[in-house]
Order: sequence, then C-alpha cells, then structure tokens
Amino acid sequence: MFLALKSSLLLSGFYPRRPSQRRVQGMPKATQNGAAAAEPAGLQGSYVQTNLGLVGRLNEFRNLFRIWGRHATTNRIRHDLEDVRAHELEISALLGAPVAGLRLLEIGPGQQLTQLAYFGTKNDVVGIDLDVIMQRLDLRSCLRTLKQNGWLRTCKTVGRKLARIDAHARKELASQLGQAVPNLRVLQMDATKMFFPDNHFDVVFSLCTFEHLPNPAAVVSEIRRVLKPGGVMFIGLHLFTCDSGCHDLRILAGQRGDLPYWAHLRPEHERKIRPNSYVNRLRLAHWVRIFQSNMPGCRVEAVCCDTSELSRLELSKLRSQGELMDYSDDELLAYGVNAVWRKPPQDKSRRLDLQDLAKDLSET
Repeated sequence: MFLALKSSLLLSGFYPRRPSQRRVQGMPKATQNGAAAAEPAGLQGSYVQTNLGLVGRLNEFRNLFRIWGRHATTNRIRHDLEDVRAHELEISALLGAPVAGLRLLEIGPGQQLTQLAYFGTKNDVVGIDLDVIMQRLDLRSCLRTLKQNGWLRTCKTVGRKLARIDAHARKELASQLGQAVPNLRVLQMDATKMFFPDNHFDVVFSLCTFEHLPNPAAVVSEIRRVLKPGGVMFIGLHLFTCDSGCHDLRILAGQRGDLPYWAHLRPEHERKIRPNSYVNRLRLAHWVRIFQSNMPGCRVEAVCCDTSELSRLELSKLRSQGELMDYSDDELLAYGVNAVWRKPPQDKSRRLDLQDLAKDLSET
C-alpha cells in the first residue's frame, strides 16, 4: 500500500483485504498531544534490505506465495482495481474532468504495476522507483537488478518470475481490464531529486509507498514542483500505528499465530516483529505537517475500516491494562492515510525548508 519511493513496495495493493471504509476527520487525540516518533535517517539501498535471517526469509517467501497464489491473485487484483477506480473518481472531481488523455506520474508503482497499467489504458503514464522493476526475465535485467538493488531483491524477483506469479498476475490484470496490459515506462529515479521539468504532470499518484520513504518531505516538495498548476496529487499510505503498520507478513497473510496485537508499539513485544521492509514509523501528526507545510489546503485524512470485534476487544483489554494510552482508538484502527491536493492555478511555488521541518518533527 509505497520508493525514494517504494523505494518500491514489494506488492502493489499491500493492504490486507478489508471491509467498507469510513473516514476519520481531523487529527487523533494522541497525535494532537504530540506523541510521535522522530523522522528517521536515510535509507541505504533497496527498501527490502532488512535483516530477517535465513529462517525469517524462508517464512517470508512462504507468506508471499500464500498472498500471491492463483486464487488470491484474482481477488487481490479485483480489490486493487476497485480501490484505484474509487481514487480515480476523487481525482476527477478535483480536476473537474475525467482522468483521461493526461500526463500522469506514479511514485512507487511496485513490482506488479497494477495502478500504472490501469491509468495507462487512458493516459500517458510513467512510473519511478528506486528499485529496478524487471518487466521481463532476461540476463541483462537480472544483472542490472543485482547491481542496483542487491541479491535479495534479485532473488525475490527471479523467484516470482520462475514460479509464473508475475505472468499469472499480468494475465489476470489484462482479463479484468478487458484489454492487453499496455507497455509501461518505469524509470529508476530518486523521488527526492526527480529529473522532470517544472509543471510537467496533470496527476501525481502513489499508493503504499510513502511509509517506506526515509525523507517524505523532500518528495512532497518535488511533487509540488513537477505538478502543473491545477493538477492533482493523490497519495495513499499505510499508517505505521495500525496493527499491520509494521509490515510483518505474518499479519498481512493472516498467519499471525500468537503474535500480540500492535506488538510493534509495545516495548515488551517489539522484538517479536519481523518487518519485511524499511518503514519510517511516522504517525498521523507527522503526515499532516509534512503535506500541509508544503501544500496549504491539502486534505489529509486517516482512513478506517470496520475492524473486527476481536480487534476492538483486544484494544479494550489493553486499555484496561494501561497500554497504548498515548494513541487514540482511531489512530490504532486506521489502516492508512490519504492526502489529496489540487495545485492552485496561479501557484507561487515555494520549497519547503526540510531542515526546519525535520527539526520541528523531532521536537514534537
């Protein structure tokens, strides 16, 4: 749910399957009180370069195959397309026109390129990612991936392709789109230093990527620069403070076993977490500050799902024991954050002072 960038989120549509959503307006109580982690230092290499150990990696691969099995792939792509169509309606409402015939940038399209393919059926699209996105299996692509992203990303990508996971996903995507997947342009690029000229794109879009960025404020500043006056930005990200925000694949695959709820927020259980990727640990207050400091009027909303009774019972139990008191219920139960902004037609662009913002966040 991504680069720089996703820095590339391993899976497009990384959120677990969820019921209907509701939006929580405003900022949760806990973040208003200032309980928030400081913005982290830089990220080195591919975002998947986390230390899980051999057994951890084997379990990760097993869970990934469970998530992307043939039946699961059909359902996941259907839900991903339902989501992107809903986002498209929101973008269209702000543009005052259909999202068609436009120049669109996706930051962190991921390995499956689902959103980029959907928008590419009607628009001129390009994706950027720190990771090499290997669209076909050949020696040159493998060597480039190995050089740029390391052995782990290369092994994951080659394993997916040899297991025909990518081929099946592409075939299923074409079936659900009702047409062949178009040729897609994906550039390896740092989203904090984009090569594009000013005022270049009508739409900038990203899902499940910003939680992996070590310097999201710099990316927001670049988005404002490359977005045309009157253009629209839509960012959806996976909120760290939700139960699955730690990106432990056991939770995402529905195989948590005895792993406690919100273990990554509870010091006595934090060491039990096995995140499969780097996450920046930012909370809602940080995201509000990052977007609205550089994009006045940007709408930043926590997006919630109808959580299970079990989750609410667990939260009630933890509350009675005095745990997680620095977090509001909405902050813990929201699975993500959406940030939506239309660049003013007569925009007087100003670059965000990133050092001052980082200082403000560390003091929050």
